[in-house]
Amino acid sequence: MIKQKSDFLISNNDRFFAIFMAFSGGACDVYCHVHFNGLVATQTGNIVLIASDLSQKNWTGMLPKMVSIIAFTIGFLLGIWIKEKTSIRNWQLYTLIPVIFVTSLIPMFSSQFQLLKIYFLALVTGLIMLSFTGSKIEGNPYTIMMTSGNYRKMLSEWYIYLTPYGKSKDLKRNAQNYSLVVASFILGALTVAFINHIFLNYSIWITTITFSFSFVLKFYQIKKYQKTL
Repeated sequence: MIKQKSDFLISNNDRFFAIFMAFSGGACDVYCHVHFNGLVATQTGNIVLIASDLSQKNWTGMLPKMVSIIAFTIGFLLGIWIKEKTSIRNWQLYTLIPVIFVTSLIPMFSSQFQLLKIYFLALVTGLIMLSFTGSKIEGNPYTIMMTSGNYRKMLSEWYIYLTPYGKSKDLKRNAQNYSLVVASFILGALTVAFINHIFLNYSIWITTITFSFSFVLKFYQIKKYQKTL
């Protein structure tokens, strides 16, 4: 039986963590689209792009997207297996280490290994997407590294808040939180789009930094919690 979130010391309920992960998702997808002609976080986008390539008989263009979908699936299933088998508390924290490691090494390899690069990026992305399933931002569920569902929630919360009977501080806070997540995803995408002209392959290191911040933030929270026990 899969362990529930209550089995772990802390929950993923932090605003800064949500911001860092959303930024990382936007940055990773833009980087992969520019350099590999595929996506790693937004797999529905890969499916749409594959259909577009198929209609244009662009068989070569389909390959990185198919590799990404397969690798993401393997990573996601690996995350389920780890979740079922591990006895380590706060195991989610340690699933951030592979993505930090992979993003830091990507620029070091030749362009001959493009498919291998997107494979490993999609693999570790699938792993952390499973690991942090059920994440919340101050009590409200959101999806890490993606923006479509968060965008709909942002619109819904603002709509409710702006109605005559919905003006409460909690609703406003919820709307602001979802807005921050969406804005962070967009900022991550725009940042890589801009710095890619300067740093080229090394622009992926911006996600190495933000994933590292996420890791340090969670590690600090765990240590802080343990001191209260």
